[in-house]
Amino acid sequence: MNTKKNSILIVDDVPLNLTVLTNILKSEYTVYPVDNGVTALEIADRFIPDLILLDILMPKMSGIEVFLELKKSDKTGAIPVIFITGLDDSTNEEQGLALGAADYISKPFNDEVVKLRVRHQIRLVNLQHDLQNAVEAADSANQAKSAFLANMSHEIRTPVNVIVGLTELLLEEDDVSDCTEIRKHLGQINTAAETLVGLINDVLDISKIESGEFELSPVEFSLANLLDDVISLNLIHIKEKPVEFKLDVKGDLFSKLYGDDLRIKQIISNLLSNAFKYTREGNVTLAVGCIREDDKIKLQVMVSDTGIGIRKEDIEKLFDDYKQVNIKANRNIEGTGLGLAITKSFAELMGGEIIVESEYGKGTTFFVNLWQNFVSEELIAEEIISALREFRHEVSKEETAPDFKLERADLSHAKVLVVDDYQLNLDVAKWMLGKYKMRVDCVTSGEDAIFLVKNGKPVYNAIFMDHMMPGMDGIEAVGIIRSVDTEYAETVPIIALTANAVAGNEQMFLESGFQAFLPKPINQLKLDEVIRTWIMKELTDPLSTLQ
Repeated sequence: MNTKKNSILIVDDVPLNLTVLTNILKSEYTVYPVDNGVTALEIADRFIPDLILLDILMPKMSGIEVFLELKKSDKTGAIPVIFITGLDDSTNEEQGLALGAADYISKPFNDEVVKLRVRHQIRLVNLQHDLQNAVEAADSANQAKSAFLANMSHEIRTPVNVIVGLTELLLEEDDVSDCTEIRKHLGQINTAAETLVGLINDVLDISKIESGEFELSPVEFSLANLLDDVISLNLIHIKEKPVEFKLDVKGDLFSKLYGDDLRIKQIISNLLSNAFKYTREGNVTLAVGCIREDDKIKLQVMVSDTGIGIRKEDIEKLFDDYKQVNIKANRNIEGTGLGLAITKSFAELMGGEIIVESEYGKGTTFFVNLWQNFVSEELIAEEIISALREFRHEVSKEETAPDFKLERADLSHAKVLVVDDYQLNLDVAKWMLGKYKMRVDCVTSGEDAIFLVKNGKPVYNAIFMDHMMPGMDGIEAVGIIRSVDTEYAETVPIIALTANAVAGNEQMFLESGFQAFLPKPINQLKLDEVIRTWIMKELTDPLSTLQ
């Protein structure tokens, strides 16, 4: 509650009225009595009182004129005003109330009526102040939480980047290529690291959603490719379970849609992941259909399983943040309890909904409707749908490590600079980039990178810059580099390397002078795409041949 003594500005050109009202109110409030409109506006602007008692009929500047001036100002516009009127002054009362006055007090003054009307307005003011303070405290707490999560993301992703990088390094070694058992174990390490990154992403997503900062990123996408990606990604979840995975296509599917394909993949993957986790045997079915309504497409997704099901009393808790239902029975099943909360939020952001039906002990079905924009009449060909349906079988029980072999270009004439304060990250980046036979120089601070760019020798074809570093961070360093008055400093491609993979950061980097963005752990295919886009192109630049 607000414990500060409230303040009241009393404006009346009659000294006796000022004295009477001041005596009535001074024991409870700080009172500022003034006898004209001009002074009243000055006092209101300087002290911002909680309430103003304003006489309507005053010489030179009337109360109505003062009221209108108060409302024009951002500082005083929200201050409630009680008009002071005569007993027979109903016209001015009506005018004042119509303009937005909070109340009115009639002359001659009744002490108790004045106190009650003023207390009522002050109570509303204090409630409003308390609400505003609560909102500001919540915003502050939310900002602190977001900062904490971003920092934790960075701290966790940094060692995970090393784990993934070194695992991939080992998988490319000739001594490992022919050893199935070692490749299997390395693949398991890689999968565990990817699972950890997925958990981090869930926490970051829900934080953005809660703060209202999450925005969809719609693009034109291939529905067939999306389904293929989702199916391929989730087959690994079957592992050694006697579970059959089926794809059911409901009618014709449009080939192209316009929407946030990454979030659609996340929605379907979250539902499939849960289905596989909670199904010990039987089957999991993914059904997909499209319904067109004018220029909109309702993408219908159904995921059903023959798993353990959900108790009726737990269904309403399914979409709560950080909550897993029936924890005692499911204590051996991994997860943060965020997947369904995120899924529901994404569906609603797309103007859709998610519905669940379940029978405990027999299975669960989720129905999701996702509104997308229509692109064209083209349908997915039957042979493509048939190919997608070929996943209707039990996955082989033999686990193999991912194939990390990548056809890399020979860039032996290229020179790149890597900036990161963590030595192991530099080692991993140097190995990854070294596979292209390019020269890789490393420094541990933004200041060192700036010195090398200003010096102009060697001229790098690209700079890979970590975001969060002690002292000068990557964004500050890039800002200084871009301000150096040379063509090289203004145009050298700079790629952000960051473990702070919060949604929306990519745009922030692009607006800060970076050309591209690579989240940690670094995906080799994405790295290869960046290299082909920015470094191979730069090799044709005459500046790149300078020594």
